[in-house]
Amino acid sequence: MVLNKVIYLLAEILGVDNEDINEKTEFTEEYGISSIDVAKLIIAVEEEFNIVIHDDKAAFFRSVGDMVDYIRDYYI
Repeated sequence: MVLNKVIYLLAEILGVDNEDINEKTEFTEEYGISSIDVAKLIIAVEEEFNIVIHDDKAAFFRSVGDMVDYIRDYYI
């Protein structure tokens, strides 16, 4: 459920299909994801899950899976 929501939010931000994103999708320019897109995703995730992701934690997110693991570990 968490993974699907994060994928949906990122797909909306990037304007791509959900199928183009998975747990291993990295937050890099190579994947077409800018730092601004990641910031938008963090804000969207905070709103969706009613959580706060501090900058010191967000700095370690390298992929969709990293973000999902963080949400699961600290909030669910």
